[in-house]
Amino acid sequence: MGVSRVMEAAQSLVLGLVALVTGPPHVVLVGLDSSGKTTALLRLKYGQYVNAVPTVGFNCEKVRCGGGHWLVWDVGGAERVRPLWRSYTRATDALVFVVDSSSSMDRLEEARLELHRMTRQQSSECVALNRARPPLLVLANKQDLPGAKDTQQLAKSLGLTDLPHCQPWAVAAACAVTGEGLDDAMVALHHLLLKTRKMHRSRK
Repeated sequence: MGVSRVMEAAQSLVLGLVALVTGPPHVVLVGLDSSGKTTALLRLKYGQYVNAVPTVGFNCEKVRCGGGHWLVWDVGGAERVRPLWRSYTRATDALVFVVDSSSSMDRLEEARLELHRMTRQQSSECVALNRARPPLLVLANKQDLPGAKDTQQLAKSLGLTDLPHCQPWAVAAACAVTGEGLDDAMVALHHLLLKTRKMHRSRK
């Protein structure tokens, strides 16, 4: 068995156990490299800017924000590690897809492809496990940079309206460096999670 498959199996086991334990909602931050995932996580954790280096594997922190407590995993976004996203997102309660709002159209197209690939994988797994689809928050990061797209532009570029009707999603603008918009984004995610859980219970 290859090293990547061993890592994937180990992460699936760990995340599965986390999901079985009553505790704060489990959230995974994913997105292309250099989108600001780790900066956002550290800002949520410490309430101030912390210089971050590119994530090779993952980071995990317990944070309190958006009116609740969260267990947040930040997974590297380099192309070579994106296949491992699946093992981190398999048992998660919610997903945050971080996007550099100032990205070129080519880069946004790359993000769109990865986002839709991830949601398709989530769809098949949730059906197989009879689980609710984890709500998806697209974090429109780096709003402080020149040429940053607004939430409506990003929703269109990422094809969010093309997602299945049963996939709950929202978009929130933020700047991880200053922290502006992050708490509001987590509030939106919290409401989306509560709504998703309520709908799933009503269907049982």
